[in-house]
Amino acid sequence: MRKYLFSVAAIAWTVVITGVSLMSLEGVPKLGFSFADKIAHALVYFIFTIVWFFAFYRGITTTVLKNKAIIASAVFAIIYGICVEIMQEILVANRQGDWQDVLANVTGTILAVFLIKWFVANNRKLKTQN
Repeated sequence: MRKYLFSVAAIAWTVVITGVSLMSLEGVPKLGFSFADKIAHALVYFIFTIVWFFAFYRGITTTVLKNKAIIASAVFAIIYGICVEIMQEILVANRQGDWQDVLANVTGTILAVFLIKWFVANNRKLKTQN
């Protein structure tokens, strides 16, 4: 049952990001400071990478994806982020794709990879100490 939860959580997060990213933002108030949007992008893709890591590592997955879960989640996050920016440019009238948003997405993804690697490395150390 737990493996379904990881996969459902990753898919749900992806659907939410897609919906919010492709919505028209007319009338939405601006964030408080100039780069708040970029921090939001980094945070969203930080979470995206982590939930997909767990989906690939513990969810309904293949052996290859399980063994390469960190790489798979990072590559998926980066490609997905680029695709969303392209869709914003093409599909949404009052939004445009932005390379700086892609850079913020990649930054969030890289931070998540470092956190996952740190957690996995420390978890392995603890197991070998027993």
